[in-house]
Amino acid sequence: MQQPTDLSTSRRRSRIRFILTMILSAFAIAVLRLARIQILDHEIYASIADRQHTHSIELEPRRGRIYDRNGFLLAGNRSKLTFEVYWPSTIPELRAEIDSLVVDLGGHSVVTVPVEQWSVNQILARGVPLEVAAPVIESGLPVGVNWRVSSTRIYPMGDECAPILGRWSADFCEGLEMTMDHLLRGEAGYMTLERSAFPGVQLTALDGDRNPPSDGIDLMLTIDARFQSVVQEQLSLAVDESGAEWGAAVVMDPWSGEILAMGSHPVRSEDGFLAMNRCVSGYHESGSTFKVVTLAACLEEGVVVPSDTFDCSRGQISVADRTISDCHEFGSLTVEEIVSNSSNVGIVKMVSLLEDSVFYSYCRKLGFGSRTGIELPSESEGILRPPDQWSGLSKASIAIGQEVAVTPIQLACAYSALANGGMLVRPRLVLASADESRCWREWADLPATRALELATSSTTMEILVSSVRNGTGATAAVQGVQVAGKTGTAERLALGEDEYLSSFAGVLSADRPCLVVAIVFDCPDYDYRFGSVLAAPVFASIVQEIVAIEPSLAIGVTDAVCSLTPDLLAVCTEEEE
Repeated sequence: MQQPTDLSTSRRRSRIRFILTMILSAFAIAVLRLARIQILDHEIYASIADRQHTHSIELEPRRGRIYDRNGFLLAGNRSKLTFEVYWPSTIPELRAEIDSLVVDLGGHSVVTVPVEQWSVNQILARGVPLEVAAPVIESGLPVGVNWRVSSTRIYPMGDECAPILGRWSADFCEGLEMTMDHLLRGEAGYMTLERSAFPGVQLTALDGDRNPPSDGIDLMLTIDARFQSVVQEQLSLAVDESGAEWGAAVVMDPWSGEILAMGSHPVRSEDGFLAMNRCVSGYHESGSTFKVVTLAACLEEGVVVPSDTFDCSRGQISVADRTISDCHEFGSLTVEEIVSNSSNVGIVKMVSLLEDSVFYSYCRKLGFGSRTGIELPSESEGILRPPDQWSGLSKASIAIGQEVAVTPIQLACAYSALANGGMLVRPRLVLASADESRCWREWADLPATRALELATSSTTMEILVSSVRNGTGATAAVQGVQVAGKTGTAERLALGEDEYLSSFAGVLSADRPCLVVAIVFDCPDYDYRFGSVLAAPVFASIVQEIVAIEPSLAIGVTDAVCSLTPDLLAVCTEEEE
């Protein structure tokens, strides 16, 4: 019997249904897959697609500018451009135009003419100043040439403000630029670029994400650039003349704690980096400038009055197993004469009337042995050991400025307390900052603490006036200005023979104080070792130049320092409006 060649109708239908089922199943799977891609995983695949033809670049914020109290720019930014070419191989005549562009960019070019292509994306010039780049761009750039802007930090006063500001670059940060970096640096933004058909050429993606950068905050300092220039110049001259290893000086408003100038020389070390700012870092023996602490403590405790006399006729006094001497035999001296003549014997006899803990407490009240908190890195607290670590010689040694190490900023703060009626003010460098509307807002004053009673500080100031008028500080006198101050000479025994520190701390004007100036020179030549020979005359030179700049300071106008700042605070400048 012959078998039928055709399938039965039922089997044919079954196969057709199976095939249709498979097709529908495959279609359903494809639809579900597409639905998942288009709906559920849309963001994932869209992001993958975007990354294939777009990418984000960082937008650099403008670093905050720094001004002095008069609105003079101390640190700013200068725009510099980088030129690069994306070589389109379809335009052979491009090479002649590129060569011409390289010639126009001059010494900023990093390639030579004729330009040889070594990469699809090739840099032609770096660090081109805006004033050079602008006319080149305006004249029209060859096809495929692009430019991008970056900025470099500039310091109009050069190194004159470097002890305070330091320096900033993308690689390192120093000084105030470092401590205020959180305000100055701003916040970077970003923008999306789209790759074009030309290899390596990128265009701004109009519909891409974009977040503009947030610029850094501008700061106004308490520094007066004119005073700073005077201080730095005088220090440089004095260090060179005297052979000192370094010199440091602080000019301070005794009422507000505002630092008007802060100089340190040398400014830079041999490797080009910022040298130690000796006003706040490191420390030195204070010498006789510390004797005013002993004087103030004895006056405050009522154990002496200015007319009391002490027998200093022998010029020597034994303490523990040592002998402390004077440079001369003075005979009997009053308290005022002891300070004016800087008698070690008289000071040691005075401090013997105080308990160790009481004397130590006054040293602490006047700010020694602790950091001032000024807005600079690496501030030293100096050295002031507590009484339980003293030897039998320690109290006498500290009273005359030995066994104690200080910084010029601590010295300036202590003399400010004597000048302002007994309040220990905290020094400050930042006066104001600019808000989002570019208006200046003054920072709050830092709290002060009472260290001495008004009567004590007034009496101490009178004695310091006598020290300049009739004593060792005579070389600090300034014609037409009443100066109060004290010299200091400290022998650096740890460094060997004939190594000294020459120092002076003074107040201008003594009757209505406006400025406190503390000056220190380390290891000058032997002939310059005394404070009266080196530091005091430099004080006079600095004060004379400052008074020439601001004559109101000579007559003791108490608000003279405040009047130096123009009406910039809490208002917008015309340029910003």
